[in-house]
Amino acid sequence: MDGKHTERKTILVVDDTPENIDILRELLKVDYTVKAATKGEKAVEIARTSAVDLILLDIMMPGMNGYEVCKLLKQDSLTREIPVIFVTALQEVHNEAEGFAAGAVDYITKPISAPIVLARVKTHLALKDAQERLHEWNSNLKKRLLQSVATIREKSLALVSTEEKSPGLYGYTQIVEIVSGIFERMGDRHGIHARTVSELAGDAARKLNLGAEMVAKVRLAGLLHDVGKIGAEIHDQPHEMSSAEEAEYRQHPARGQDILKPLEEMHDVGLMIRGHHEAFNGSGYPDGLRGEEIPLGARLVAMADFIEQAANSVSELRAEYAMTKVRLHAGTLLDPQLIPYFQSITRIVYFEKATVRPTAEVRVPYSKLIAGLALSRDLVNTSGVLLLKKGDELDQAGIGLIRQNFQMKLLQGDIWVYVDQ
Repeated sequence: MDGKHTERKTILVVDDTPENIDILRELLKVDYTVKAATKGEKAVEIARTSAVDLILLDIMMPGMNGYEVCKLLKQDSLTREIPVIFVTALQEVHNEAEGFAAGAVDYITKPISAPIVLARVKTHLALKDAQERLHEWNSNLKKRLLQSVATIREKSLALVSTEEKSPGLYGYTQIVEIVSGIFERMGDRHGIHARTVSELAGDAARKLNLGAEMVAKVRLAGLLHDVGKIGAEIHDQPHEMSSAEEAEYRQHPARGQDILKPLEEMHDVGLMIRGHHEAFNGSGYPDGLRGEEIPLGARLVAMADFIEQAANSVSELRAEYAMTKVRLHAGTLLDPQLIPYFQSITRIVYFEKATVRPTAEVRVPYSKLIAGLALSRDLVNTSGVLLLKKGDELDQAGIGLIRQNFQMKLLQGDIWVYVDQ
């Protein structure tokens, strides 16, 4: 393990009563290096100029009180990451709430319990270590990605003859294959998703006769379309996000482009990554582009990404469900002119054969229902009430009725709907 995370940690104890400092020092000195301050101003100075891993902070102090000290620490880039635990005689709920609002990670009331203090300190130091490791891993991953792409490009150019070095190709095909191999070895859902988006978008680009270089760029953009999420603390599902998290999420396409900016030959790939969340009607992000203002490669990656997510939201007839959902969003989120180029590759990727049947049934979780789908069976709740009939086309009112019944525990399981074949 990295020595940075195993060396003796330093705790700063801040209290205007020396006896309280002595009690905490005796408790902590076996496992930690303990520094002390009896004034808020001195505590801030120590935190700024010394290596402090955690602060135990009293609230009621003359001059600068604990709340003010904590707020000041959280405003300073040098000290904002240091965990602060309030240790105080104030026991009212509003005092605790004010402490957390100031930026504290925990709140311990006096008289202290030695096991509680030791457990809280150990827990928050472990959390701080984990966050630092994650930050280091994310930073290193960004560096490795840029270094790998640059190295692959140089080696690819060295391997081909002068005649084979077309003016714009720069080894894109080799880069795609190696990056794809990296994702394949990763084996997790993010790697699988990236490779599938790349395959879908690349095949559509070939069908559009965009040329070998552009196809390779589209494939690479598909592989790297979510690279801007590296280091961002966001959920995978936008509906689970707070407004602040959503704002952070909406910046990941631009961050993805920024990661590739040091490599001039990746300019087009960066534009595709930046534009893969733009909507055909102009309602997307980060730039609000519409129609053909959105780079063609970005429109291809956007549709591939949409198909991949839709197909993975159901367990049966995944390709048909995904393409049905694509058609419902054509002209709003997606470019309708691109749909025909994804039909066959989507069936191949999700192992479905075309059939002469005009419709088929598929089970869909109620949270994934979309307007325009038709019920393939009567929908009756557990009280015996017929909510909707077989053949009824779902609209927002119908979907709302279904969700309400699920929330009231009057419906269970998936909803059966028709999809086009």
